[in-house]
Amino acid sequence: MFVCFGIKSIAANPDDCYLKSGDKVYVGKDIKEGLIHTRIILQDGTTVEVDNHDISAYRHHNKVYMLMPVICNYRDTLCFAMMEYISSKNGFSIFRYCCRTDQDELTNAQVSHFFIYKNGKFYRRIDEDQTEALAAFGIKMI
Repeated sequence: MFVCFGIKSIAANPDDCYLKSGDKVYVGKDIKEGLIHTRIILQDGTTVEVDNHDISAYRHHNKVYMLMPVICNYRDTLCFAMMEYISSKNGFSIFRYCCRTDQDELTNAQVSHFFIYKNGKFYRRIDEDQTEALAAFGIKMI
């Protein structure tokens, strides 16, 4: 009996996506990403189209992405990019940034960099090959 109510409550709440652009937050059923625009499908079936450079955060089902600074090893801010939010624990927030390893268009090799923030300020950058440092923050690489 509880399983039936659980399924109904999941089906009753299909709006598990949101998109934040400036002061506006759009909540909907699904997000479709494009090269220039991103569309969010609202609860009533209508779509809202937002320029990608205006998006500061979004959630697509079970993944949350936020616009964060990309910081190199010398603590220089290179640019801003959408990073996947991984977790928060004891005042630390962990984000993952994926990028290409080389400029070759034929290979799809990607590497992940993890950015650790302590109380909202940049604390440390960890590359995916630094498994001991990742394990200290509770990140397990497969």
